[in-house]
Amino acid sequence: MGAGVGGASGVSEAGGAAGARAAGGAEAAVALLAPLLPEPVDHVLLQADLTAVAPGPLRRPLADALAVLADVESKGGATVYRFTPASVRRALDAGRTAAELHAFLTEHSRTPVPQPLTYLVDDVARRHGHLRVGAASSYLRCDDDALLGEILADRRSAPWGCAASRPPSWRPRRTRRRSSKGCAPWGTPRRPSPRRATS
Repeated sequence: MGAGVGGASGVSEAGGAAGARAAGGAEAAVALLAPLLPEPVDHVLLQADLTAVAPGPLRRPLADALAVLADVESKGGATVYRFTPASVRRALDAGRTAAELHAFLTEHSRTPVPQPLTYLVDDVARRHGHLRVGAASSYLRCDDDALLGEILADRRSAPWGCAASRPPSWRPRRTRRRSSKGCAPWGTPRRPSPRRATS
């Protein structure tokens, strides 16, 4: 029994020694290759054609931020990023503002920020957020504006997530005039009225 325990202990010690040698070998390999690898850089070169050239591997925070603001166009000795309306919109969707994007580009570029890129950021930011798309699981419709106001003001409706898409008093003029005649919901396609036969 003692020999068995001793044997198992020997195997464990041998495995630990092998692991230590492997870890030491990995560290030695890193130390050996480090002088041969380019140093990470903290800047890019902005071009007038809405591209940015990274003259070397970017530092991780800069690489992550630039990956949101621009798309990688090509890789090689230098990585080329391209700015597009979609990529700028992606950065705005992530919570960045136009002012923050301008500051980021100015801080990390070794060349002046080209006017086309400035115009692109401002133009996309000007139109960003004007149209939003969401999902609704249900809706509540009522022709009584006063009743709708009471429901929205009632604290008990808060868990429902109720929100008015327009002021309760707003109603299309056509619907307001014809509501007494049982008009169809606003936006519902109307059937064309039959034309009278002409002789």
